[in-house]
Amino acid sequence: MTAVFDKIYALADQVEKGSTTELDDRARACRATKETIADTKALLESVRVQLGEAWQGGAGEAALTSLEAFKKNRDDQAQDLEDSAKSFETIRDALAKAQQEARNKRADAQGLQKKLDHGWHGFGIRQVDLAVAWAQDKAVKAQALVLLADLERVTTTYDAILLIEGQKLRFKTGQVWELAGSEKRNLLEIGAIMLREVPGLAALIAKNPELREALVHRDWDKIMQNPEVAQKIYDYLGFKYVKDGDFYTTGEHSMQSYLGWKDFYDKLGRVLGMKLDETGTDGDNMEFTDPETGKTYRLELWKGQYGKNQSFGGEVGFYTSDSPNNDGHFNAAQGDDQIKVTQTIYNKESGEVYFTNDGQGADGTDKKHFWNLAIRTDPDVNPEQLGQRSTIEVRNVEMRDRMYDEMVRYAAAHPDDHLTVTKGSDQPPTLSYDWRK
Repeated sequence: MTAVFDKIYALADQVEKGSTTELDDRARACRATKETIADTKALLESVRVQLGEAWQGGAGEAALTSLEAFKKNRDDQAQDLEDSAKSFETIRDALAKAQQEARNKRADAQGLQKKLDHGWHGFGIRQVDLAVAWAQDKAVKAQALVLLADLERVTTTYDAILLIEGQKLRFKTGQVWELAGSEKRNLLEIGAIMLREVPGLAALIAKNPELREALVHRDWDKIMQNPEVAQKIYDYLGFKYVKDGDFYTTGEHSMQSYLGWKDFYDKLGRVLGMKLDETGTDGDNMEFTDPETGKTYRLELWKGQYGKNQSFGGEVGFYTSDSPNNDGHFNAAQGDDQIKVTQTIYNKESGEVYFTNDGQGADGTDKKHFWNLAIRTDPDVNPEQLGQRSTIEVRNVEMRDRMYDEMVRYAAAHPDDHLTVTKGSDQPPTLSYDWRK
C-alpha cells in the first residue's frame, strides 16, 4: 500500500513544480508590450497624416502603402499579445486550482497513512477486535485508492488545459516569438493525453442511454449536441458543430495542424469513405513562390461526399513550405500566412445554398485559418451536384496577385474543373472563385 501513497506524493510534487507567478509575469509582459505597440501605432498615424498632406506622387504613395502594411502588422501583433496573455492566464488559473487540490489530497493522504499505520494499535486478540481492525484497514486502503484516482484526474485536467492553450500559443510564434513561443508537443504525448480521456467518455456514454443509442446508429449530430462530448472532441481533434449553420468545422489547434499536408493524404480518401472532387489529382497543384523569401505556398480545394455517403461538404486548405524541394510535404499556414475564407457549398443545378462557413473555427476574431472546412450530415444530397464558391482574403496585394495568377493558370490547364477566378478589392486584398466541377 506504500506504493499508492508514494504515487500520491509524487503527483502532488509534480504539480507543485509549476509557477503561477511566472505565468502571471508572462501575461503582464504580453500586455505591457501590447501597450508599447499601441504607442507605436499612434506615432505611425501621425507620420501617415503628415505624408498624406505633404508628400504626393509615386514615392509618397509607396511610403503610405508601406506604413499601412506596417500598421496592419502591429494590429496583428497586438491581437496576438492579448490572446497570448489570456492563454497564460488560463494556464495560471488551472495550475493554481490543480496545486490547491493537490495540497488537499496530500493532506488527506497523510491523514489516511497515519490512520493506517495506527489502525491495528489498541486491539486485543479477540476475534471481534481483529475483524474491526481488518475492516478499518480495508476501508482506509479503499479511500487511498480513491484519493489517487482523484489526484490523477486533477493532473490530467491540468495537462489537457496546458496542451490546448499551448497549441494556441504555438500559432502566435509568427508575431510574438519571445513571449508566446511554445514548443511543439511530441505527437506521442498528445496521443497519450487523448487516450486518457477514453475511459471518461466511455463512462459518460454508458450512463446516458441516448448517447449509447446515437453511437450505435452513428448519429454524430446527436452525439455532438452533448456539451461534454463535444468539448472533448473539439479540444483534442479540433472538430466542432456550428449549430446556426448546421455543419461541422475545425479549430486551428486540431491534430491536422501538426500533420500539415502530404500528397498521399488524398489517396487515403476513399479508404476513409470519401468521394471528393480535388484539385491536383493529376499532380498539377496550385502552388506559387514568394520571390523575396523563397517560401512556397499551396492552395488545395475539395468538395463532395464524406463518411460513406452520410455527409457532404467542402474544404479550402492553405499550406506553406520553406523550400520548393519538399517531397510533397507542406506545413499548415500560420501567423501572417493564414487566409480568411468564406466558403459556400451549393447545388449547381438548382442554385440552392446549403451552408456558408465564413471563418468559423478560426481562433480569435480575425477569422484567419489554414483550413476552412464545412461538412453537414445528410445522406440524401448527391455529391455530383455540389458547387463551391469562396472569397479568399490574404495579407497583401502581392500575395493576392500571385495566388490569382496561379489559379487562372490552373483553370486554363484544367477546363473540365470549370473553375472561374476573379480579383476583388485591394483593401483588403481578396479574390473569389466559383468551382463547378
